[in-house]
Amino acid sequence: MELNVPTFSAYIVGGVYLALLPLTVVALLRHKDASTRFLVFAVWLRYLLSAFHQYTYPPIAGGLSLNAIASITVMAIGFMVIEQRLLLLKAFGGVYLVIFATLVSASVNDPTAVMGSLTKWGYFVVLTAAAFEALGRQGSGAVFRALIVAFLPPLVLQAISVGVGLGKLSMSDNSICYIGGYNHEAAFSIIMLTFLYCSCFIEPDRPILTAVCIHIALVALLLANYRTSLLAAGPIVVATPLIGVVRRVSPSDRPFVLVVFGLAGAVLFYVAVAALGERFNDLFVTLANISDLVKPPEYYTAADEELMSARAVIWSRYITAYLDGSILNLAFGFGPDSWEDVFTRYAHNTFISALYEIGAVGLASMIVFFMSNFRFALGSQPEHRLLIVSAHVGFLILNLATMPLWQIEGNILLALTLAYTLHVQMPRRAWISDRSLGMAIPNAESGPAG
Repeated sequence: MELNVPTFSAYIVGGVYLALLPLTVVALLRHKDASTRFLVFAVWLRYLLSAFHQYTYPPIAGGLSLNAIASITVMAIGFMVIEQRLLLLKAFGGVYLVIFATLVSASVNDPTAVMGSLTKWGYFVVLTAAAFEALGRQGSGAVFRALIVAFLPPLVLQAISVGVGLGKLSMSDNSICYIGGYNHEAAFSIIMLTFLYCSCFIEPDRPILTAVCIHIALVALLLANYRTSLLAAGPIVVATPLIGVVRRVSPSDRPFVLVVFGLAGAVLFYVAVAALGERFNDLFVTLANISDLVKPPEYYTAADEELMSARAVIWSRYITAYLDGSILNLAFGFGPDSWEDVFTRYAHNTFISALYEIGAVGLASMIVFFMSNFRFALGSQPEHRLLIVSAHVGFLILNLATMPLWQIEGNILLALTLAYTLHVQMPRRAWISDRSLGMAIPNAESGPAG
């Protein structure tokens, strides 16, 4: 947990959540199936606990924080709520491969350090299965509209932080990040990115609601001022209005619409670069000099170390430490969460972190996991494919400069994205591997999605 983070008192945070609690209760009562209720409650609870980070992050029992205990509890409840056969969805093959690599790495390093990683992956699997089941029973519009209530308290807290001037200085350029008193702009911006994704997934059902929510989400992301999440939002922000416009015009008019959309997009991109160019200047410098940055950390100059909030030198330190390891370390890494005993800052890159913690085997399993997600994205129904692929591209961008899978907030984002990906699959693409278990969950909107 970061120290000296501008934080609201428990009375303000609790007051906001209590004031909005009736909306959450209504959303829970509106849906009768357990999977939808569990999904909404799990997301809402996580964001609530994150808002009280000064109490929920420090260890309280057996080295576990209240956040960790809640995650384990939610995961256990989820296993009882979901249909067990959903654990055999083909899309979980990559996840189980990463879990296996993590267990092997822990067994050859420190078996006691594996609990945190297993909890996060188990939480992800359960939430994905619950979301997929809920989507099959209720449809995407109903589920994602219900989830909006979970984002209202963080949005209100951010609005209050803007109103009272409670901002956090960015480490890179001393710009202000308004994150509603949450612990870190990365976690808060991922919450807002999840809100953006959910809004875009509503689009076919409620285009006006989608448009309103997208604008709110973009303002929230800009105020949170976390560059990685802003970049990750780009693909889906471009894809959603394009799909919406194309869907509503005749095929003969679509080439004209695409030309107009492309020109408008170019103008908006130019405006965005002009407005945010200074904030992203070191990214452009890094890309222009990327070959000069491939070197051991001791050769980094002071100017090099300032690039991208020191990410380049952080990556160099991790890779150098990994290469200095034994043959066993090269294969299986130094163990889950082993960076905490060596480095002061996490790797800020999912793949580099996997290389250091679970080795070449772990990195390969992580790549397989992402490739599997993209394979299912490309197998979605044509009318949804651009939206789904853009969502996964955005999540990949997020993983290149931070570690969403290291945070429960990131697990929620990917769980909802992957569940929606499976929900809009072409027939038979996402069926459960063991055919003796029968058909997948019926898709309420487009027939069998499993």
